[in-house]
Amino acid sequence: MSIQVHVRGEPSPIFTKVTQAGERTGELIFHSHLLPNGSVDLVFKAFDGGKLVGKRTFTIQVRNQGEVAEMVRQSLQARGAPTVFEGPCDSSAYDYADPKLTAWFDRDASAVQAHVDGLIAAGRASQAEGEILRHFAEQGFAILENVIEPELLERLNASLDDAISRKVEGYEYGSSQRMHNLHERYPAVRELWMHPKVMRMLELIFGVPASPCQSLTYVFGSQQEHHQDLVHLTPFPAGRMCGVWTALEDVQPDSGELVVFPGSHRTPRIYMHTAGAPKVRDNDWTAFGEKVVPMWMNTLAKGGFERFVYRPKAGTVLIWHENLMHGGQPRVDLTKSRRSIVGHYFAQGAVVYYDSSGLPGSVHDVAAARAGAR
Repeated sequence: MSIQVHVRGEPSPIFTKVTQAGERTGELIFHSHLLPNGSVDLVFKAFDGGKLVGKRTFTIQVRNQGEVAEMVRQSLQARGAPTVFEGPCDSSAYDYADPKLTAWFDRDASAVQAHVDGLIAAGRASQAEGEILRHFAEQGFAILENVIEPELLERLNASLDDAISRKVEGYEYGSSQRMHNLHERYPAVRELWMHPKVMRMLELIFGVPASPCQSLTYVFGSQQEHHQDLVHLTPFPAGRMCGVWTALEDVQPDSGELVVFPGSHRTPRIYMHTAGAPKVRDNDWTAFGEKVVPMWMNTLAKGGFERFVYRPKAGTVLIWHENLMHGGQPRVDLTKSRRSIVGHYFAQGAVVYYDSSGLPGSVHDVAAARAGAR
């Protein structure tokens, strides 16, 4: 038997595989950047002995537009990347070494200065925003104070109280457990997830609009070991993902505060491929702990980075670079909460995948959602 995938209207298949009796095809992953933008009909066909025995059509909407999307498209074409492939997704498939794809904030100090000065001169960023951008490039994070309105904070905390009372995802009060994607349940969290002031700063960082990927909500400190997000939430080109941490209350000492290591974002990026680690399957993180985690710890040990313990006021937002080392302090006082919401955002047009698991990722189309709401 064989299977083929066609784009309706195109004469040749974009994927073909001959299978043996009883053999199953693995998960098919699409580089949608190599498909035309707009509505695309994908036709799946099965053949047995040259005879068509099955056919099914799926219609997808492709939206890969803008500067980053075009960079990705050209890179994939130059590399001869397939439009369709059997998983897993892996960093080795992409040309991360191409200097043309280096983000402005990952370049040297003179290039960073020139970029920020250019934004200010063109009226695209204020002087205050320019200082925030310089800090992001130099230190690996940016702090936005008094960003979230008191009224929204009140609704966010009310939503969190409701989630606690309902024991969403089996949440047990007092634990370090996090709740996933509360933006799907609570309008206030969704409003925060797409907050215009946050989206504005992310667009200045990325150079294109940002697309949110997920949200994580905490009542108490995570106590998470020091790590970098890159291997879990992976963009191509590099640099096109940021984490966003919003304080829902004044963070107190001994509550299990967030800690970051300024400058650690400038260390070499660690992927599963470079660590020699297999993809995580069936939630077995043993090999990951043996291969990737020691590289993280070695990065910290060699770098001698200062530890910055983050104790913001309610309504403050921290944006961090995908490669910034960070974690959660131990909860010395278990009675102290650390209410916060974390979101992860990708530059519009970037490839989105999870290098640790090898799975493709997805983002929320903010522009389409806002257009639909009008």
